Amino acid sequence: MTMDGSPSLPVNGASTEQEGFGLTGLQGRVFALCALVAFLDGFDTQSIGPAAPAIVAALGIKLSAFGSVFSISQIGFLCGSLIFSTAGDRFGRKKILALSTTLFALASLGTALADSLPLLLAARLLAGLGLGGATPNFVGLVSEFSRPDLRTRRVTILWAAVPFGGMAGAFASSAALPTLGWQAMFYLGCAAPMLLVPLLLKLLPESTEAAHRGDDIAATRLFADGYALRTSWLWLASFMTWTMLISVAFWTPALLKSAGFTPAAAASVLAFNNAGGVVGTLFIGAAIGRRPYTALLIAFPAAAALIAGIGLLAGGGAFIPVVSAATLAGFFSSAAAGGILSVSAGLYPGSMRATGVGWALGFGRIGSIVGPMAVGLLVAKAWPVSAIYLSLAFPAAAATLFVALLARRRPVFQGGRI
Repeated sequence: MTMDGSPSLPVNGASTEQEGFGLTGLQGRVFALCALVAFLDGFDTQSIGPAAPAIVAALGIKLSAFGSVFSISQIGFLCGSLIFSTAGDRFGRKKILALSTTLFALASLGTALADSLPLLLAARLLAGLGLGGATPNFVGLVSEFSRPDLRTRRVTILWAAVPFGGMAGAFASSAALPTLGWQAMFYLGCAAPMLLVPLLLKLLPESTEAAHRGDDIAATRLFADGYALRTSWLWLASFMTWTMLISVAFWTPALLKSAGFTPAAAASVLAFNNAGGVVGTLFIGAAIGRRPYTALLIAFPAAAALIAGIGLLAGGGAFIPVVSAATLAGFFSSAAAGGILSVSAGLYPGSMRATGVGWALGFGRIGSIVGPMAVGLLVAKAWPVSAIYLSLAFPAAAATLFVALLARRRPVFQGGRI
């Protein structure tokens, strides 16, 4: 075992791993299955944004009230991250990942069938619970079945599956909304993960570093043994990251529609935002190596400037400038989120890795609860779209500060360099 709790040799018979991103058969299987869950995570999370105007019309509610729909899923994500990350470290990540995937599949079906605001809120709460439980466990599995010097790169690239799923969901929504209706996306969002669950149970190996760790997985350990300041800066950076990422993703279609874009054009902007996220996360994942903090200190300021730019350009009503800014904003903001995830995966020993990732994500999701609700208030107060996007740029700027403070603590990260 290495000092961070990872296997010192390739895992479970993997003996021929090459430098770079090379994967053996077992590791490739783990990565592929976890990436499929991450893809469906992104698909479900971002299908709700383009569908919001149609759902508002179908249920007869105000658009500003939809902030509660966005936020309640994040409350569920917060609870799922905290509960299922610890459960994964105690009982095994494979079982908890399959359970979480089942939950968000059923929640997607519930979303399609909801005919009132309370039922929609209940479905999105359950969706968040499942999505929140899945993320720390698929990150934990890929981290465990990776050599320590390749873990950062793999976790960051794994994260690209989330905006890729979001891109697919946004493009599919843009095509399906005019003809099939908003429910079609959520029927698909149920069927695909339900088909995946048997494959997870059959083909994924169970975690060997996670199960039966007892007191080793107590969340209080995240603040013990010199981790307190590192954990604090990580959580604050995560808070700002998810405030930025989720608020922009959830509200962009509705905000652009209010600025004069058609629903299909607004959904396309979100799709290109996610496309930029896929490319950015893959690029950062390939290049990040042992210097994740340098990458983050570039990505966050760039994301802040470009998010503000979306709002400034939206007033002109021109599609190309807005979609260009949104694509580049997605490039840097999703890359930053992937980088934060890889930092959290490498900061703690293997026996508490999913707990560390889950609690960082959980604290981040407090931001993703507050952010959409705050935007809903700004919409209700009739703030200009440009001013709302400028306010959404602030969390990215603040995250830059917290990442710089985290880097100064010389965290226990594989390689450890800035």
